[in-house]
Amino acid sequence: MWHWSEGKVHKGVERMDIVVVGSLSTDFIVEAERMPYKGETILGTNFSTAFGGKGANQAVAAARLEAETAFVGAIGDDGFGEKLKTNLEQNGIFCGNVETFTGEASGTAHINIYDNDNSIIVVPGTNRLLTPEVVASAHPLLEEADYVMLQNEIPVETIKHVIDFCHEKGIKLIYNPAPFIPIEIEYLEKCTLITPNELECNALFGDDVSSAVMKHPNQLIVTRGEQGCLYHDGETEVHVPSFKTTPVDTTGAGDTFNGALAAFLVKGLDLGEAIRSANMAASLSIRAMGAQGGIPTLKEWQEAMDHV
Repeated sequence: MWHWSEGKVHKGVERMDIVVVGSLSTDFIVEAERMPYKGETILGTNFSTAFGGKGANQAVAAARLEAETAFVGAIGDDGFGEKLKTNLEQNGIFCGNVETFTGEASGTAHINIYDNDNSIIVVPGTNRLLTPEVVASAHPLLEEADYVMLQNEIPVETIKHVIDFCHEKGIKLIYNPAPFIPIEIEYLEKCTLITPNELECNALFGDDVSSAVMKHPNQLIVTRGEQGCLYHDGETEVHVPSFKTTPVDTTGAGDTFNGALAAFLVKGLDLGEAIRSANMAASLSIRAMGAQGGIPTLKEWQEAMDHV
């Protein structure tokens, strides 16, 4: 069984394994037996709030697996923003480049859970204010990272800016193109790894999954939920199975996979083993409510892997 090696020594907070450029939000979670039809009102079974945002979820996943992690993002001064930042800090994430915008509302996500599945409406709030100009102040932080991570809950011009910057500087970049937005293929080709689900893969590449991964070996990883992941290693198509678990809340499973993937790559695993390890982290993440509620610590992950 593989075990973690000693971590490298960092000179101050500027030297990070992983820098996440992305979204933070407060999740408002409603549980019900089913979704209402148009114009219909039904009774829910439970309501809760949780910390979320695809960027924040991925950062927390990486940090709990003991990768040195920093976050670049934007919050409002509406009462929710400071709590979002504090949550990251309590997970050991460096937040020196989380900007606060006066008079603006922080991001929110409205999550409906039913029949062991979910549907989500995201309201960007200050996430839309994470512009290239704001990110530019974090360029020195990005340059020192082993991996930079991106998702699609921030402006597309910012996504393109970060992709171009990382490509020009030779920085490894993991791009999780979710939720789907159109982006030119030239930007995808500049990414080190791209991690869409099947629908996002079809929309991005205009191709079936098998053809897409074959054309982008060791770059395109397609996540397929219970069916695990698919990628091409340059010689053959590789299916990496998931680990079975009883789901409580699937929100954030894909984010956990991405954050864990980066963490395991930083620690030196090859791509196939990093994907397998990230699959375990994702399977553990759906055992509790909230996008971050079930994200495992390194100890929890190791105990689960020891019993495989």
